[in-house]
Amino acid sequence: MATDRPSRTQRHSSRHAGTPEPPLGTQAPRGATRRKILTTLKKSDGLTADQLAALLGITAMAVRKHLTALERDGLVESTAVRRPVGRPAHVYRLSSLADDFFPKQYDLVITDLLADLVQIDGEQKVDLLLSRRAERTRDYLAQRLQPATTLAERVAALAAGMDDLGYLASFEQVDEDTFLLKQYNCTISRVAACFPCACRYEAEIYRELLNADVERATHIVAGDHMCCYVIRAHEASTNPDGRR
Repeated sequence: MATDRPSRTQRHSSRHAGTPEPPLGTQAPRGATRRKILTTLKKSDGLTADQLAALLGITAMAVRKHLTALERDGLVESTAVRRPVGRPAHVYRLSSLADDFFPKQYDLVITDLLADLVQIDGEQKVDLLLSRRAERTRDYLAQRLQPATTLAERVAALAAGMDDLGYLASFEQVDEDTFLLKQYNCTISRVAACFPCACRYEAEIYRELLNADVERATHIVAGDHMCCYVIRAHEASTNPDGRR
């Protein structure tokens, strides 16, 4: 049931009209030249198209074409600088969005800090921090689920909410009472690998908000390519004699 192959099941995508797209700065620009332009600007305090052309060994016309695209995507900003002679020169710098294009190690820093906190103040303090984070996630998802009245609607809203949080989430309806929630990315995978309670809180949130039975079938932390949750309506999980 946890396999990700096309079948007779009804497939749904959580992305829909009106859903905000990821910030432009988190998407790597297409083309090696544009990446070189961003890297060169990162190492400078601003350069003109002519200066970039000289550094990269390409024509100024080609550089301007790439700069126009990068500026349109919100990754580059330009300011006009007056010169003693001739027209003002346009100096290009990276925008704040472009900073996300370059490597960060926030997850490693957070994991190290939490490990230090365990040594200083015990595991309970880390558990408390992660539970508070889970509460904020729960409050966000609860708002997304407010209009939903059926289990199918709640699953769809939850998948959309997790997708917007960066989990690349989608869902499938297997039958009238059974659904698969799939998350192809974990935004806190390094933390979850060191502190499993983060994953436990996620499952608890889903059970509460969906008012259904929720079991994790596959797990990114365990080496699977996604986290897949099997969601069943309470009635569907009850045997004819009333036992679960």
